[in-house]
Amino acid sequence: MPPLAGSAAPLALTVFYDVHCPYSDRVLSWLADLGPDLVAPVYRAFALEQVNSDPSARDWRIWDQPLEYAHYSGRQNRRALAAFLAIILAEAAGQRDAVDRFRLAVSHARHAGGGDVSDLRLLLRLAGEAGVVAATLERLFADAGALEVARARIRDDWHAARDEFAIFGVPTLRLGGAAPFYLRLERVPENGQGEALLASVRGLPELLPQVVEIKVPERQASFGD
Repeated sequence: MPPLAGSAAPLALTVFYDVHCPYSDRVLSWLADLGPDLVAPVYRAFALEQVNSDPSARDWRIWDQPLEYAHYSGRQNRRALAAFLAIILAEAAGQRDAVDRFRLAVSHARHAGGGDVSDLRLLLRLAGEAGVVAATLERLFADAGALEVARARIRDDWHAARDEFAIFGVPTLRLGGAAPFYLRLERVPENGQGEALLASVRGLPELLPQVVEIKVPERQASFGD
């Protein structure tokens, strides 16, 4: 079992996320609020766009698309490729804390600000505000070799999610070598609830071999209709 909250080592976990998922945004916020003393997340891209258009990734693969590709439903502002590439490229252009701020800013721009995170101009502005050198990030976007490496990361993250565990959605978390689990938060925890949630999550690896699914029924205003 992972160490208890308050121990010397922060909880190491892998987080599969998508910038277009509001539940991912809440988990990103929760983990950012907890901070590096409590959690050490590794973030991996998981494009819901890929799941919805070609879950087998045989005929269409997001990592192979040009930046100006057409979204499968025609909603161009729902394309995820540019945002994923920008975040991965930022890892080569900035320190980890700046990259973490940038990832969170991209997600918030999408969900709180209604921004088009397929727009490179917006991504560069958010990068600069987060402490990533925007000029370096822009140069990396023009570097074919750097883009190839970043696209390969998106591909590898996809296969890491799908090949062993058939991950279907985000946010999906994996603690150490335990089985991953899908986590949807109704809201971002506040007033100390974040640490309480973390304490509960730490105990999940012992339950996962026996538990297939835990699901809270949808709330309804009335059962008499």
